[in-house]
Amino acid sequence: MTYDELKTQIANYLNRSDLTSQMDTFIDTTEGELNRRLRSKDMVKRATATADGQYLTLPTDWLEAINIEITSGDFTPLFQQSIESLDVYRKANNNSTGQPAFFAIVDNTLELAPTPDTSYTLQLTYYSKVTALSDSNTTNFVSTGNPDVYLYGCLKHASIFLMEDDRVALFSQLFEKALEEMRMQQERAQFGKGSLIPRRRTYGKAHKTTYHFNS
Repeated sequence: MTYDELKTQIANYLNRSDLTSQMDTFIDTTEGELNRRLRSKDMVKRATATADGQYLTLPTDWLEAINIEITSGDFTPLFQQSIESLDVYRKANNNSTGQPAFFAIVDNTLELAPTPDTSYTLQLTYYSKVTALSDSNTTNFVSTGNPDVYLYGCLKHASIFLMEDDRVALFSQLFEKALEEMRMQQERAQFGKGSLIPRRRTYGKAHKTTYHFNS
């Protein structure tokens, strides 16, 4: 389903022709909900970056870290910590510089500890935002593979706007069903039909380990 087709279907389902100016709001709101709730293999991206300071700006479509590793020299994974843990680590090590071993997410930046003592090449594997539909980007993996997720999500938010409580309940139920079926489809693709032993997960949520530093 394309961007224009989605807007046409919303109008047809609601039997309304006076919501043209609100269509992008319904679509944007649905995309915001998908970005909060959906984690799909189609959302996994990789990017490289040069780290030569304490902070590194994240990609604009960043949602959540999966894996971050240093690729210059030996491949070395970095472990995610809280901001407080990084502060404790810095204090315990006199805020010395060195090869980064830990990171934390601070607003739209990646904070590294220890602060790099030279330039390091990082590979960032992360969940990215669903590419927004627009006149210049008419499809994405959700609208192509699971158009009902988009349609019912938009109809739910349109019904909220119109204050039609019965339709809100109906389209919310249909949206939840379509979203859950999409997740199940992803799981089947991940493990493979008939697999007795799950395959190694390569795009799932990274396990978060907490380290305690002694001063």
